Amino acid sequence: MAKPLIEITVTAPAPASRRRQVPERQRQAVEHLIQVMLQQFPLTEIEAVARYLEKALASSSVQEVRSLSGEPLSDTERRQLEFTSLMRYFTWRRELLRDALTAQQVADLLHTSRQTPHDRRKAGTLLAVLDNGVWRFPTWQFDPQGPDGVIDGLPEVLSTLQVPPMAQVSWLTKVNPVLDGLTPVEALRRGQKDWVLDEATGVGQP
Repeated sequence: MAKPLIEITVTAPAPASRRRQVPERQRQAVEHLIQVMLQQFPLTEIEAVARYLEKALASSSVQEVRSLSGEPLSDTERRQLEFTSLMRYFTWRRELLRDALTAQQVADLLHTSRQTPHDRRKAGTLLAVLDNGVWRFPTWQFDPQGPDGVIDGLPEVLSTLQVPPMAQVSWLTKVNPVLDGLTPVEALRRGQKDWVLDEATGVGQP
């Protein structure tokens, strides 16, 4: 069997007074499930998942658990928190891609060859996310009145956003207070391209 590109190991220290023995088979099952889930995505998105987990484990809710217990989380507790956070990330991902189109559907929509959506994805003029081995194109980016069938200004915004595709989808569809409470997609549809580009410039910057 070929060695996976990414290997995940679930480990965490626990105080001897609270250490619980977790069956080896159970631990391996959790690691295998996480491994299978993460193998579906590009490295850049796996890194995004890792940052998400790191943030979740440092969240106030986890800190509250620690303060109430008076001791660090056990192996079992930490593993459960990691898995719960990961499941939330994948639920969020599925929701964002729920109505996304396949390359063939995009080709039918734009009346092009099946290869054209992939060429435009590579050129950065269409946004797509690899999901279960299939490129999925969010429907909100298409506009029959826009240039080349997409929202006016979207290609420029995509080239400005220096983050992975999934993060681009999230940013473009999330309400932005700086844009008067609009999402960047809504602002683009209202002709506020320059405003959106200004905001996109800082995305992903340290």
